[in-house]
Amino acid sequence: MNDERRLSYIQLYLASNQTKSEFEKENGLGRDCISKWLRTFAIEDKTTSVTLPPPMSTLQTENKSEDPEEEIRLLKLALKKKELELKQATMARDAYKKMIEIAETKYAIPIRKNSGAK
Repeated sequence: MNDERRLSYIQLYLASNQTKSEFEKENGLGRDCISKWLRTFAIEDKTTSVTLPPPMSTLQTENKSEDPEEEIRLLKLALKKKELELKQATMARDAYKKMIEIAETKYAIPIRKNSGAK
């Protein structure tokens, strides 16, 4: 099964209100396929997904007498979203570094050149 098809199954699962096991049985997938694919593509599961708060500009224009607990909740959600973005960026960086290392080893070409050296 190609990545495109796996991603389409993940999108269907995330849009549904089914559990992973129910979705896998209904679609004839193996046990824990969805979990593996979510990890592979670094996609957050819907049970732990982050509900995005309104943009900060909207928060600032709202009434300042907003409940402090609600503000804390919104800030925690924003922090969780940023942590997820950082995790994905870190994984992308590590994959890029590994790809360069493999290419340098396989083709014996220095990809990371020191352009200032003479």
